[in-house]
Amino acid sequence: MKTSFYNDTALRKTLMAKLGTLSVLSTVFLLAIACASIPREVSLARLFDHFEKAPHVLVRAKSTFLRDMAASFDYSTLESIMTAVSATKNGAHGPVDRNRLDKTLTRADALGVGISWNGTQNPAVEMVFAGNFPSLLTSLSFSFDSNWERIAGGYAAKNGRLYLREPSDGQLHFATWAAQNPPPTSDAAASMARRSGMVGSNADMVVYLDAQSTLVSQLPILEGVTFPFDGILLSATRDALSPAKGSPDARYSIVFQIQMKDEQTARTYKPIMKFMWVLVSSRLSAAGIPISPDNSIEQHGALFLSQPIAMSAQQIVDAVLGLVSNRGSSGPLQGSQSSR
Repeated sequence: MKTSFYNDTALRKTLMAKLGTLSVLSTVFLLAIACASIPREVSLARLFDHFEKAPHVLVRAKSTFLRDMAASFDYSTLESIMTAVSATKNGAHGPVDRNRLDKTLTRADALGVGISWNGTQNPAVEMVFAGNFPSLLTSLSFSFDSNWERIAGGYAAKNGRLYLREPSDGQLHFATWAAQNPPPTSDAAASMARRSGMVGSNADMVVYLDAQSTLVSQLPILEGVTFPFDGILLSATRDALSPAKGSPDARYSIVFQIQMKDEQTARTYKPIMKFMWVLVSSRLSAAGIPISPDNSIEQHGALFLSQPIAMSAQQIVDAVLGLVSNRGSSGPLQGSQSSR
């Protein structure tokens, strides 16, 4: 009888322990669901709402391009990125966290990037991923990741100058500077995204170069001549016949558009803008964008549109890295050009 009693007691304790564990797990699961309850379309619509700096260059990419981009990242490309955000003067850094990068890109529905220069050697970069990022589970994931450490306002990468703000609303907000308290707010990125047409674009990847950008000021344009245009927009649309899964060989159709102040201005400056396009396309060709000398621009209202340019995902990744490279160097990021 005593043996039976002790066995029953032990069984009840085991059951209670399992029920307790199940209760804790259920609570965590429910909290995670609650944290992920924000509608995904809301997260996407607010992609640029929480940027902290006014960008010179703005990028928006959809999930299809992100998967192609992930497949296009080889070791030399990742080395270039990590060297650019390294906190040390000689660019030394720890091993690249490829697993974290791939998981983030896979779970993202969209990516917004803002790049700005303040006269320093390295550009200031912030990125917001919108997608399947439950706040609680994502925070726990970074807390247990040996490549990241908890700091005030979020997390800091141990092997580079990269910081993550507190995950919230289905978004991951990274920046190359630490979080401030209270966090600064700027509507410049959201305003630029709306003004450029980036928000309403159906393209898989869009890059907007503001007319006030440092890159624009370095274009070989006639000295002393001011052009009344707002910016240059690059849009990339994926070929329907490209592989369904992410691939560096996926084909895209690239179109450039120069946005003038209005249609009358576009007509007035049409001869000059055509000449400027020759200079700009030469600079873009040097960055790895295969623009034919015969590729001209045509006026459509207040816009000048280029003829479509065929590029692979790999070529786009290498060209974008070249265009937003370290302004203190004489050329693109060292090692960013792949041998693919």
